[in-house]
Amino acid sequence: MTIADQPIGAFLSDVASARVTPSGGAVAAIGGAMGAALCGMVCIHTIEHGDDRAPANATETATNPGRANAETSPPDFIVLRNAFESRRERLLDLADADVAAVDAVGEAFAADGSPDRQHEAAKRATEVPIETAATARDVLVDAIAVTEHGTRNAVPDGVTGAFLAHAAVHASVATVRANLDHLEDEPAAAFAERADAIEADADRSLAAVCSADVTADRE
Repeated sequence: MTIADQPIGAFLSDVASARVTPSGGAVAAIGGAMGAALCGMVCIHTIEHGDDRAPANATETATNPGRANAETSPPDFIVLRNAFESRRERLLDLADADVAAVDAVGEAFAADGSPDRQHEAAKRATEVPIETAATARDVLVDAIAVTEHGTRNAVPDGVTGAFLAHAAVHASVATVRANLDHLEDEPAAAFAERADAIEADADRSLAAVCSADVTADRE
């Protein structure tokens, strides 16, 4: 059974248990997926009820909806909704991938595990959280458009989603950094550089979300 198929209570019981997994990486991915779901909800309400702060017929390019015109014109909320849905599903998949990766690390570092197997397991256990961080960062980037142009009553939900995504980024980056000592120098340096860049993007995006929310409150 995948994590997505579990009742939330059962998942949390598994986390708060003596089991090794699901652990921090999976929980971070689920938090990011919740953030994406909330931002998607704002899109749905805006599509249904209209953007009460800007012309309803304005659209932007579909290539990167949150990043493209967030500060100049309202985005295409159908495109945004689909993007959030895709990222939510990706984060759910990454939660399962994290469980598998952490379990593989435990097996590889058993008494009879070979160094090559240990390194490959550690590398995979670092690849999953860096992808979780990158996907949650993308949720944050598009959350800027949601909070700037979404229907006013739903914007606080989008802000909550952005905070959840931001937490997922930082939690995942912390996992990446914890694993670097188990990697060779070259991949460790590449992971560290990417983690720093993702974290900086996420921090800038959250600041933009909070600024947009404050501006909305003043309108």
